[in-house]
Amino acid sequence: MNLRVLLLGAAAASCALPAGAQERGAQDREEKDEVIVTGARFATPIDQVGRSVSVITAEEIDLRQQRFVFDALSAAPGVQVIRSGSFGALSSVSLRGLPSGQTLAVQDGVVLNDPSSFNNAFNFANFDTGDIERIEVLRGAQSTLYGSDAIGGVVNIVTRDGREGFGGEAYAEGGSFGTFRGSASVRGGGEVASGRFTVSGVTTDGFSTADEANGNTEDDGFKNLTLSSKARLAPTDNLEFSLVARYQDSRTEFDNFSVDGNGVADTKALAVAGFATHRSFGGAVENRVSVAYLRNDRFDTNFGAVSFDGVGERTSYEYQGTFVPAAWVSVIAGAEYDVQDSQVDTGFGASREIRTASGFGLVQLQPLEFVTLNAGVRHDASSEFGNETTFSVSGAVRVPLTGGVLRGSYAEGFRAPAAAELSQNPDLFAEFSEGWDIGFEQPFWNDRASVSVTYFDQRIDDLIGFDPISFRPFNIEEFASEGVEVAVDADLAGWLSFSGAYTYTDALNLSQSEAAFGQPDHRFHAELAFRPADRFAFSTGVTFNGRETFFGGTSLDSFTLVNLRGEYALNDRFDLFARIENVTDAEYQDNPGFGTAPLSAYGGVRARF
Repeated sequence: MNLRVLLLGAAAASCALPAGAQERGAQDREEKDEVIVTGARFATPIDQVGRSVSVITAEEIDLRQQRFVFDALSAAPGVQVIRSGSFGALSSVSLRGLPSGQTLAVQDGVVLNDPSSFNNAFNFANFDTGDIERIEVLRGAQSTLYGSDAIGGVVNIVTRDGREGFGGEAYAEGGSFGTFRGSASVRGGGEVASGRFTVSGVTTDGFSTADEANGNTEDDGFKNLTLSSKARLAPTDNLEFSLVARYQDSRTEFDNFSVDGNGVADTKALAVAGFATHRSFGGAVENRVSVAYLRNDRFDTNFGAVSFDGVGERTSYEYQGTFVPAAWVSVIAGAEYDVQDSQVDTGFGASREIRTASGFGLVQLQPLEFVTLNAGVRHDASSEFGNETTFSVSGAVRVPLTGGVLRGSYAEGFRAPAAAELSQNPDLFAEFSEGWDIGFEQPFWNDRASVSVTYFDQRIDDLIGFDPISFRPFNIEEFASEGVEVAVDADLAGWLSFSGAYTYTDALNLSQSEAAFGQPDHRFHAELAFRPADRFAFSTGVTFNGRETFFGGTSLDSFTLVNLRGEYALNDRFDLFARIENVTDAEYQDNPGFGTAPLSAYGGVRARF
């Protein structure tokens, strides 16, 4: 049985697990053409997508034993993950050199960005991978698809459903820092009705959020419980209802930036959405309405006093109509009404509400079998910032004979300040961006290997940044980011495969002629996976992160991390697994003053039924 690893940032491939998971993992290389990207609103095979996109599958996440979404994202090209300390501490994700507030996080149609956070970013620290089917990373401005907040790009998370029949999986693991993790999921159903329910959790003593190298010795623990579900009912061939829900309850201990403290953050998050879809004329016309609700409730204490007490809420109402008048043309038209509400009783900011009404239109054309073109326009009317219209266009050309794919896109972006940002600085301006990218992916060696190269360039006016000294957001008059993303995938043998992703990013604050904070010029991630026998699977991941600059002229040295993992299939239902993280015990900082994990080890068991 071949072992093959998904190439992040290029075409999608498959990822096989040990013998106990053959039914899920034994997929042919040609299956890469069947991977469907939904984050671009049109469900499109990945080799027909003109936007720059990566797809991370559940099989890959399982093989690499990645327990949180930020772990999976850290290997993708164009993605920078910054963690601010121990388990549960703020984990921000930025795309192509832009701040994390410009990355939109979406799960099953629900926008996850927190209106009450100081930079409108989503904290990926608490989002585990127990229920994930795949993650789509769309790089570059996606405002015509998702409106405000998507200037840097979109992380679209799709969770599992139950339409393939009854089944489930579970895992339990323990290891360093007194850590125990577990997840269990059950699903079932068919074409008429299906459902899935997942429970997962983690508890750990952690390590010091303030770097131990600076004399900090107090461990900062973390506890998290997540419940998620997905249900679907199709009473007729033309009508379908679906519901998704996710609830998280976490408790995170934290320090006072670079020194020990006794802070505790209690966070409860609820995301829920309902969808109703009607199809007519043999599926040529589809109408969908949805309602989505997000609530983040955060209560922080430090030295016995309340340091933050706030609630962020977002309610979205959307209509989307899809019309397919011919096999080679598809049209989407829709409207959205979004309400952001930030209610802060204690801490930075104040209460604020922002309402935005939007209309959008998208068209996808396939005039030739090997050509796919997309164009979109969106108009946003904000209660605080008036009207703004954005436009985008993209295309993919599958080159005859060679099998290569040429991709390119141009996109405009618009982002109004979030409720919490505006309450901290009412003089903020909205952002506007223009950007483009072009890339080429070429398979070779009888499709056993491929290389993709993408160049990107994006310019932003009035980018919203954050000043940790004044603890207020501010506008950067001119900001630019350009670079190159390279991805390589090779099936070296039936038992050995390699993938690598390199990103060069030149992100600059042009207003002050200085490098963007927290963005390395060079970043590289490589994966080597092999299976010496039917029941064994091993993989190693190596990440190089280049030198970074932060506020006040602080710079962080480059670092290299090495992780090792292994699995043994006891039978068709049970696997044993183990991994070692930071094998070389590298001492480094991901964020100035904050600690990182030393050499650590974990092991456990996975079951399927």
